[in-house]
Amino acid sequence: MPFMTFMNRSEKILSALGNSYFELEAEKKLDRSIPKILKYLGEATEVDRVYIFKNHFNDNGEFCMSYKFEWNALGVSPQINYEYLQSLPWSIFPEIEQDMRKNRVINELVKNSQNPEFYQSMKEQGILSYLFVPIFSGKEFWGYIGFDNCTEERKYTNEQTSALHAFASTLGTKLFANRQRRKLIKGHRNYSLLVNNINEVVFRTDHEGKLKFINKAWERLTNFSIKESLGQPLYDFFQNGKEELGFISFTLIENPEFQVFEKDLLIENNGNQKIWVKVKGKLNYDEKTSNREVLGTIINIHSQKIAENDAKKLNSLLQAVNETQLTFFEQEDFSSPMNSLLEKLLSITGSKFGFTGEVLYDEEENPYLKSHTISNISWSKETQDYYNENFKIGLEFRNLNTLFGKSLTTGEILISNDCPNDPRSGGTPKGHPPLVRYLGIPVYKGSEFLGLMGFANKESDYTQEDISFLDPIISGYANFIKAIRINRKRKEADEMYRLISENSGDIIAVHDFDLKFRYVSPSIEKVIGYKPEELLGKKPEDLFGKINAQVIKSDGYEKTVIPHLHKKSEKMVFLEVLSRILYDEKGKPAGIVAAARDVTEREQILEELKKSLEKEKDLNKLKSRFISMISHELRTPLSTILSSIDLLKLGLGDFKELDQKERFHIHLNRIHSQVKRLSRIITDILTLENYSNGTIPSHIEKINVNKFIYEMIEDYFKSGNTPEINVQLPKSELFIETDSAALSHVIKNIVENAIKYSKESSKIPEIKLKPGLHEFKIEVKDFGVGIPQEEQKHIFNSFFRAKNVSNIKGTGLGLNIVKEFVIKLGGKVNFKSKEGKGTVFTVTLPYRKV
Repeated sequence: MPFMTFMNRSEKILSALGNSYFELEAEKKLDRSIPKILKYLGEATEVDRVYIFKNHFNDNGEFCMSYKFEWNALGVSPQINYEYLQSLPWSIFPEIEQDMRKNRVINELVKNSQNPEFYQSMKEQGILSYLFVPIFSGKEFWGYIGFDNCTEERKYTNEQTSALHAFASTLGTKLFANRQRRKLIKGHRNYSLLVNNINEVVFRTDHEGKLKFINKAWERLTNFSIKESLGQPLYDFFQNGKEELGFISFTLIENPEFQVFEKDLLIENNGNQKIWVKVKGKLNYDEKTSNREVLGTIINIHSQKIAENDAKKLNSLLQAVNETQLTFFEQEDFSSPMNSLLEKLLSITGSKFGFTGEVLYDEEENPYLKSHTISNISWSKETQDYYNENFKIGLEFRNLNTLFGKSLTTGEILISNDCPNDPRSGGTPKGHPPLVRYLGIPVYKGSEFLGLMGFANKESDYTQEDISFLDPIISGYANFIKAIRINRKRKEADEMYRLISENSGDIIAVHDFDLKFRYVSPSIEKVIGYKPEELLGKKPEDLFGKINAQVIKSDGYEKTVIPHLHKKSEKMVFLEVLSRILYDEKGKPAGIVAAARDVTEREQILEELKKSLEKEKDLNKLKSRFISMISHELRTPLSTILSSIDLLKLGLGDFKELDQKERFHIHLNRIHSQVKRLSRIITDILTLENYSNGTIPSHIEKINVNKFIYEMIEDYFKSGNTPEINVQLPKSELFIETDSAALSHVIKNIVENAIKYSKESSKIPEIKLKPGLHEFKIEVKDFGVGIPQEEQKHIFNSFFRAKNVSNIKGTGLGLNIVKEFVIKLGGKVNFKSKEGKGTVFTVTLPYRKV
C-alpha cells in the first residue's frame, strides 16, 4: 500500500480518536457514547467491523466473553445476534487470553492462526485479518476492542496500534471511574438505608449535648418524631437524665479520660412508658473545624433486663430439675428433690398448692394420673393417713369429672380463674380446701402426652405468661418423665431377659470381638454339659477345638450349624447358632451376641431326607428311562398295527360276502380306535415327562388368537361339516406373541373334555374369547355330567378321574397337561362345576399387544 495512504489512514485514526475522547467526556452514559466511538474508529480505520467483547463469569464459574457492541461497514452482515459469540469461554483460545491479560495488542492475519477453533470461527465470519486491543478497568481485564477486515489482509502500523491502545486504556479508566462512582452512590444509599432500618438508635450531639442527628429507630423507640427531637438535650428524654448524661456537655468534652461511656438507663417514651436502654457514646473531635461532638447508639434492652429477673428464677428451677434427675440416676429416688421443685414452682407462680405427675392409661385406655409430688392438703385424718402411706410411691387420681380430669382427657392447657362457677369443674370432695383458680399444663415430648402439672389458688389470675415462663421447666420435666419410662422399661427388659436366659432351652451368649465369652446363659449346662463359669473369658476353640462349619448370612445374622460332643454323655449334639453385632446406646459396636439352639433331631431327620432324596432321584432317572423305552418300543408296533389295519380295510373291498365284510369293518374300527387311544396316552405321558424335565422348547411367535381358535376347532372338532362346539369370537381381532404349541395343548385338552363329557346333553359346549387390557380369557362351557363337589380339589392331579365318568374313556392326564402349560404361559386356570349341570373352565393369560 502506498505510503501516503498509510499516512492518510493514520491521520484519520488520530482524528477519530480525538472525537472519541471528546465523546467520552461529553456523554456520561457509556452505553450511548460507545456506539458513536465505534463508528468513528470503524470509518477511520476503514475496516469492515468494529466491536467490543466484555468479560464475565458464567453460572459454572468459567471465564467467558460476550459480544456487547458493534459497528459494521455498509454491506457487512452484523454479528451482534450470533449466539456463538455470547458467553464464549476463553478456555477455547488460551493463547489469546494469555496475551490479552498481559495487555498486549494482537495484530494478525487469520491464516497465520495456530488455533484451529479460532481459525474456523474467523473463517466462518469471512474475516481475513484482525486487531484485538485489550481494555483494562483498573487492574481487571475487562474486555477488548476488535477490528475485522473481510475484504483484504492488512496489518496496522505500530503508531496506529499504539494510538488505539492508548484510547483503550482511557476507555478502561472511564469504565473504572464509572464503576467506582456507582459503588459510591450505592454505598451511600445502602448506608442511609441501613442506618434508618437498623433497630439501634444512632445519634450525634453538639458540644452542648443537643441532638444534631437521629435515625428512624428513634421514632420507633420513643414515639417522638425526629423533627421535634432535634435540638433538644439528649438527657431530657431519660429518667434521671441530667444526673446520668449531663456530663456529655461538660466532663466528656473537657476531660479526655471520659471520651467513651456506656450506661444502662430508663428512657421515657411519648406514652410515659419507661423502657430500659443501653446508651453508648464517644467524643468525636474535628481538628479542622475544632468542633466537638458526641457520636453514639441507644439499644433497647428492656426484654433482657426483664429476662434477667426471670432468668434468676428459672436458674433456680432448672437447678431443682437437675438435682431431681441427678438423684434419680444416682439413687433412683426423686421424691425429695421433686418436693423442692414443687415448692419453687408454687413460689414463682404464686400458687397455694399444686402437683406434678405422670399420665398413665388403664386397661380400658382411660387416662389417670400418678403423682410424682403433691402438696399436702389433707382435710381429715383419713386423707392424711392415705397421703402418708402413698406419697412416696405416688398417689393415683382417676376421677375425670374434675378440672384436672379435663386436662387429662383433652391433653390441652386449662386455665380456670373462677373454679366455683366453671362448668368444667365437678366440684371438690367434702372438706377439700376451696378451689378458686386452677392452671393445668400438659407435659409433652413431641406428640406424646407424658404428664401433667397443676397449680391452684394464685392471688391473681393465671395467664399465658405463666405458661410461657414455665416452658423450659415443662420441657425438662418431659425429659425426666421420659427417663423414668426408659429406666422402667430397662428394668422390665432386664428382668425379662434374666427370666428368659435362665429358663430358656436355648443358649444365649455374649462375646467380645476376639470371641471370648463375656456371658453365657445357664441353659448351656443342660444342652452340652458345661457350666457357664467354665466358658467365661475363653474362646470357643479353647474348649471345643477347631470347628469347620459353613456360615450363612441372612437378614443381618450369621447362621451356622456346629456339632458338639456333650461333655458328660459324649453324644453328638448339633447346635444352630445365630450371631449378630451388638451395639451400645450410642450406636457403637460393643460385642457379638449369639443364640444357639439344639437341632440334633432336625439334623438327623435332614440326613435321612437327603438319603431318601438320593433314592428318589435314582427312581426318577429309572422312570425317565422306562418312559423313553416304552414310548420307543410301543410306538413302533402301534404304527405297524395302524398300517396293517389300513391295508386290511383296502383288502376288504374285494370281499364278496357282505355280512362278513361288515363284521370285519366293525372289528377293524375297534382295533383302530384302541390303538389311537393307546397312542394318545403315550403322547400325553411323554408330554408331561418332557415338561417336568424342562425339555419342551418354547417357540414364541405372533398369532391372531381369533383365527387360531377358529382353525383349531375346524381341524380337530367337527363331525362331518358341523362343529362339535359353538365358537363365539369378538369382532375385533387380537394379535399377540405367545408359544402357540403350549396354547394349542391347553385349548385342545379343555375342548376335548367338554365334548367328551357332554355326549348325553342336548346342548353342545361353547368356547368364548374375552380380550382385556393386559390379559385375555378363553372360556369353555359344557352342559355335561359336571364334577362332584368333594372331588373338585383333585381334578388337576395326574391320572385322576372323577367317580361319575368311570364309564367314559379317558386317561386323567388332560387337565394336568392344561395346568402345567397354563403355568408355562404365565397364566392361571380355574373352573366352576355342578354335578349334573355342567362345567365352565376359564383360562386367563397375560399378553402384550403387537
